Amino acid sequence: MTEACLYSDEAALWMRRAVVTESEPGGITVAPETFGILGGNGDAPVQNWEIVVESDEPARAVAALTAAEPRLMRVFEDGRELSPEEAENLWDEALPPYSPNYAAVDATVPRIWMDCKDGIYPHMARTALRIVTDELRKAGVRQAHLFSRSHR
Repeated sequence: MTEACLYSDEAALWMRRAVVTESEPGGITVAPETFGILGGNGDAPVQNWEIVVESDEPARAVAALTAAEPRLMRVFEDGRELSPEEAENLWDEALPPYSPNYAAVDATVPRIWMDCKDGIYPHMARTALRIVTDELRKAGVRQAHLFSRSHR
């Protein structure tokens, strides 16, 4: 799947189709542009690593994103979320699989973004969405809309 997305002209379309399957009608919904793959027409493709949470409960959304932050740092390119111990062991390997270099919450929006060096990692994106929706539910947020802003 990852290689198909990297080399296919339809990568952005496949990503848009994949993220909306994480939506729960009437609950937490995910816009098609979330974690969008941008570029093409001669520009190198990149992925937008941002999730904005639109909710009537912004304080709970920020709490959820803050709880999601360390978990997102332990999601690898193949979509696996590891425990802190498992991730530590992988980071000690000579060539560990890729995970975000940095993640940060912006409480004024609320949003979270990850530094993934503009890499395209569809499995990582799906797992990241699942983590954020899981933490939103744990924080008591029942309705929200997740999206990524289109500007970079």
